[in-house]
Amino acid sequence: MRVRAAQPEDMEAVSAMARALAAHLEDPDPGGDADALIRSGFGSERWFECLVAETDDALVGFALACRRYEAHMGRRSLWIGDLYVSPNARRTGAARALLLALADRAQLLGCTHITWELWRKNELARAFYAELGAREDDEVAPMAMAIGDLTAQLRG
Repeated sequence: MRVRAAQPEDMEAVSAMARALAAHLEDPDPGGDADALIRSGFGSERWFECLVAETDDALVGFALACRRYEAHMGRRSLWIGDLYVSPNARRTGAARALLLALADRAQLLGCTHITWELWRKNELARAFYAELGAREDDEVAPMAMAIGDLTAQLRG
């Protein structure tokens, strides 16, 4: 098992894994557009960094993270947008290896925390993170709103 920075040529496999993750989370299919991942993850205006876990045969997992800064706390952190390991590679240490690589990257960037959201129905992931000592943050609630809905509400 090896973890490394993703390359543009990895995005077809990452796209397939992202589709599998969306299905697992009961989210809409994001489509299989590797080009969109390449545009957003590589080049001058990167929206994310991506790490991949690979075996001799293939990519078996990925982690996608974004930088985050909170001025009111003076705190840098990495936010994990996605972390996925193929079912046949679970319990092989791939998720731990991806998280460790993210932690190393966060330290290099001067971050104090790594944050993520967890689908409440994902008991397998909840148990995995609890085993690591992660805890649900009681002080904040994740919130989201579609841009169209927000602008419609604000513009009245």
